[in-house]
Amino acid sequence: MILPLFILFINFIVVVHGVHFNGGTITWAPIDPYDNSSSVNITITQSYAWAYPTIACANDVPITTSGRSTQNWNLTCVVDCSTDGGYSTKPIDILTDCSTVFSSLGIMNSERSHNMTLDSGAHFYPANVGSAWVALNSPAESGLEWSIVTFIDLRMRSDGFIDTPPVASVVSPQYAIVNETIQINIPVSDVNVGDDVRCRWATYTAGYRRRKRSDTEGYFYKSIAENKEIMHVRKKRSCASGCTNGDKCTNSECLGTTCGHPKCTDACCDYVITTTGMPTNYTTTIDTPGTLKSTSSYPHQQAIDECGGICYPGSVPNGTTLSNCTITFTGLIPNTWYAVAVQVEDFINGTSTVAMSSVPVQFLIYVLPQPTCSKAPIITSDISCLQVQVGVNMSFNLYVTNLCNTSVATITDLISSGITDIIDNGLTDSPTNSSLSYVTYTWTPQSNDIGLQEMCAVAYTSQMVQSSPFCVTFTVQNSSATCVTTTTTTGSTTTSTSTTTATSSTTSTTTSVTITTATTS
Repeated sequence: MILPLFILFINFIVVVHGVHFNGGTITWAPIDPYDNSSSVNITITQSYAWAYPTIACANDVPITTSGRSTQNWNLTCVVDCSTDGGYSTKPIDILTDCSTVFSSLGIMNSERSHNMTLDSGAHFYPANVGSAWVALNSPAESGLEWSIVTFIDLRMRSDGFIDTPPVASVVSPQYAIVNETIQINIPVSDVNVGDDVRCRWATYTAGYRRRKRSDTEGYFYKSIAENKEIMHVRKKRSCASGCTNGDKCTNSECLGTTCGHPKCTDACCDYVITTTGMPTNYTTTIDTPGTLKSTSSYPHQQAIDECGGICYPGSVPNGTTLSNCTITFTGLIPNTWYAVAVQVEDFINGTSTVAMSSVPVQFLIYVLPQPTCSKAPIITSDISCLQVQVGVNMSFNLYVTNLCNTSVATITDLISSGITDIIDNGLTDSPTNSSLSYVTYTWTPQSNDIGLQEMCAVAYTSQMVQSSPFCVTFTVQNSSATCVTTTTTTGSTTTSTSTTTATSSTTSTTTSVTITTATTS
């Protein structure tokens, strides 16, 4: 069936923000993936990171911060809106609620979930678009846009149910020591066993075709014409008009479009910086969202802008790579901010080239000068079982060992991400060991947690040196079952299984710290 053409023109109201946004993610899930009725209930969850105390910890972030009462807009459908299942008639806003604060790091995290009902078979791209990134790159560039886009698809998979997209989260900002290569792992999980989860750089893809749904359709990521965007490359395009802010473009490819931003973002002139015609009040603390790139010359699908002003490779130092959801990064200039935009996608198997969903992950990286002590802290745990039951309270500790002399650097924070309703009881110093700190976590899983739930944690010293991530995946179920313990840090994994009442133990060693994990059924 050939769908009728719908061309969407969107105008964003220009708003003024401070430099306060640290990144985030947008994900969704069907409440019942086997629902085959004419409408489907889904949950959309937005999770963002903010500069604290620039943005206050409260409900309705960010409008509850003084002076920001107007800074609310909708999570807007930007692509395939003719098949959004009624979303555009009842869009949700971008407000979230404060969940955690890490004052020593100047970080505040917020989150909010919305339940809504859409027509079955809906598929579309909603986005949060704005511009309040901190000044990025070297030389520093202010006022860069963000564009955080997710792909929602409620069509039945070929194996007979609605897809549940992967879950991914990264603490923002990440810290790298100058001239040292680090690897930033993006923790991902997927409740659909057997799905192949992959990460790629977010891109701007010019409109030209519909996303294909099967291998018999045209491939969405095929090479396109020379003057359009291609995967992993964000090219600068020229424009005969010079693309001065406010002027009409005269190039035949985008005749009649207008440059709506000092950093022009229309289809003709992609990020051509001009110095004339800028608003006189344009400063480093003003956000001026530009007009979305023109899509009128493409008959099948609008352009998809997944990364705004932070598209790879221009947003990171040369040599930065992404492989198997791990970013390899070397910062050569201290005291410099960079931003990363990645899309996490799931495929029905390892050979498929068609993503069933796409989840954005965007975060900051800060390059530190060489610290006095560069030894990274180490996280261990006393988790005894990874099988947890709905309605049954559990608690565990994460321990942080400081490898620096405590007169030089101390442990200042342990930040966790992934499980939203877990309670963090705060960092506590050991009364008997000055190099040891710990956090006690408590959690009562709910019915909507059934499946795999991953939590990751990162520890920081007072010199902002961070540990390798410590990740643990719990299996939430309605009844008790075989208990399996698997905890992962970079470079080591420990697994133990027990199906009887006997107690077994497994010991693993990581850099002079021994972890003993007891497992019972």
